[in-house]
Amino acid sequence: MKKAWSIVSLLLIALLGVTSVICVKGVFEALVSRQVDDWLSDQPTIFTSQLTDRQKDSLVAELQNLANKGTFTAISLDKESLQSGANLYTFSILPASIDGETSIDPLVVLGTTLIDGTLIKRVGAGSPNSYAGYGNDVYSRVSDLPSIRSGIYFRVDRMGAGSNLGSSCTLLNLGSADFKSTVDSLSSAVGVTPETLTTKMSGSTSEPGLIYLFCIGAFALLSLILCLVMVTHSLLELKTLGIHLMLGWSKVDFASELLSSQALQILVLIPIGMVGVYAYLDGFTINAAFVGLALVSVLPAVVMVLVAAMISVAPLIATRPVEAIHGRYSRRGFYGLTVAVYLVCLVAIFAGCLYIDQPLTMYADLARTRSAWQEYEGWYVVRDFSIGNTRLTDNPMELSEDMYTWYAEHEHDDGVYLANAINYNESTIRAYSGSDTTLKQLWYLAASPSYLELMGVNVPADIVERAEQGVRVYLLPDSLSASEVNEVKDFLIAARKPSDSNIVTPFMENPEYEFISYNADKELFTWSTNPEEPVTSSGFAIAVVTAANMVPFESESLVATGLENAYMKLDEHAASSLLDADNRAEIGGSAGARFATVGNYIDGLQKTLEELFALFSAVLVVLVATVSVLVACLVNVVNRVNAQEISVKYVLGFGVWELYRREVLFVTVTALLGAGVSALFGSSAGVLVGFALLVLSNFVIGVASRRKSAAVVLETVSKE
Repeated sequence: MKKAWSIVSLLLIALLGVTSVICVKGVFEALVSRQVDDWLSDQPTIFTSQLTDRQKDSLVAELQNLANKGTFTAISLDKESLQSGANLYTFSILPASIDGETSIDPLVVLGTTLIDGTLIKRVGAGSPNSYAGYGNDVYSRVSDLPSIRSGIYFRVDRMGAGSNLGSSCTLLNLGSADFKSTVDSLSSAVGVTPETLTTKMSGSTSEPGLIYLFCIGAFALLSLILCLVMVTHSLLELKTLGIHLMLGWSKVDFASELLSSQALQILVLIPIGMVGVYAYLDGFTINAAFVGLALVSVLPAVVMVLVAAMISVAPLIATRPVEAIHGRYSRRGFYGLTVAVYLVCLVAIFAGCLYIDQPLTMYADLARTRSAWQEYEGWYVVRDFSIGNTRLTDNPMELSEDMYTWYAEHEHDDGVYLANAINYNESTIRAYSGSDTTLKQLWYLAASPSYLELMGVNVPADIVERAEQGVRVYLLPDSLSASEVNEVKDFLIAARKPSDSNIVTPFMENPEYEFISYNADKELFTWSTNPEEPVTSSGFAIAVVTAANMVPFESESLVATGLENAYMKLDEHAASSLLDADNRAEIGGSAGARFATVGNYIDGLQKTLEELFALFSAVLVVLVATVSVLVACLVNVVNRVNAQEISVKYVLGFGVWELYRREVLFVTVTALLGAGVSALFGSSAGVLVGFALLVLSNFVIGVASRRKSAAVVLETVSKE
């Protein structure tokens, strides 16, 4: 039995160490990210996230011109998230002279130098494609850089074009006067004010990954289980304590002997910390800071083991010698701890059910969408964007101008369509038209002439020609009254007003509208994934949209992705001619738009949800198993504390209800309460799990009572 306790505690301590290392890794990544962001923060810096691609190209060209004349070095910082979820920090450099030394405070992490003047000189002295750190081109890589595996990677390359420019650019070796004159020259070349370049207009924040949140929860749960196991072990050793006290042992001596195995097992955390840190730190020097991180990584686990040990010896210290000799002790501490852990597990289970209910609804909606969109399953929509082979995680609005240019070049190609439908409700209509409007609801469709032709909506050729010349053309249902027509006109004009944008169309230069009546009885596809909205509808107000008459709402929305939001659609014929083998369209420089068929897009969403369900199921199984163990522990406590009463009732033929009425009521009420709260929040998963826990908990009580009651009778008789 002692060996079994030792194996269980060793396993729990090892798992605590593993989860502790992973949690500390997440904290370490956040600290490194902050250190990288703060590096060079005391140097003169310009901010470039608000610039267009053309302005960035102009800025880099002027920087190169000034750097060749002066002595400063430019370092641009860009942060992006890789498809794996890791962060990539890219430092693009523009050295003043490859023959000179760059005076720079090195970026040092854990005593390991990541970037210094020597590295910058090596990258600057190489070919235009030279880089250090993250990348696949081994021939252009001049040096490797340390990294945090699956967390943070670093790259240093040369600033050759605006695409290399990140959100900020630091200018080294410049005094305040020189910096001001440099900013004046750059703002003049770019066409913006100096304040635009020196004012930070955007920022970013990072959220912990799902694995870290999962490990935090696992660490807390394992800590509670370890505490429960150690307290149980201590209480079961109370009789042994009485014997040792009679032999002259002190309580401290007995507690030290009892916990000696856990004290030795703590040592297993040291190799776990060393191996864990060595596994995720790539290229870092093994030094005192490295070892310190390894020890800190398992420190939370050490603390929790010590806390559990202190809690477990509390009953030993508090028990009087006579009670210890007779094996009598108060049930309040252990019973209260067991109940507390049980309630924590229940809260975690029902909170998880409330969380998972929305993904379950989304999964059901996706199944409905697949059925409703079956006719368009082979059509392609924009999935995401990439820079080179790396998925773009920043704001895709930076690519809106490139996307508009690409669409304008291909809008007349066979199989290229534009379609986006919106169901405007009364509140939205009032926001644009005022409270006097009588319109309650309006289906609006922005569509290209090619799409309308495919759908059988007849648009005269001269009207299409007018739209392609920049006239804003709307088709209004012929069923509208004269007053309704005026209200719809006012709403459409107000909702699609031209605004400032990098994309300027002929319509925006010379706004002109034309409204035409049409037969709107034909049912058109709504492109909606909302289960509360119809698959098809009639009575659309239709905007005949071309590249020439777009407003910013549409031209900048060409970068929208997904099933419902995407504007651009390609059929299989257009995709085969416009997309490469990876379903990617080059839209400018190294930027590309990646498409996916409607069917594949839904498959991807379903796969992501299925992975979430698998993770949730694993956590749910662990929590339910823990609840089952805790219920068995409650029965065991009752058996030991009320041994004589249980023995008498068992011999007299009392059933489970008479023996464990309090415990049955407790697990039943808590399970029903959780199910009731879940029902109140509309969580069907919580209701199902609540009733499953109700059955499981009472089943465990029944099984535990049959297995333990007879043993309690025999033990009680032997004592008498």
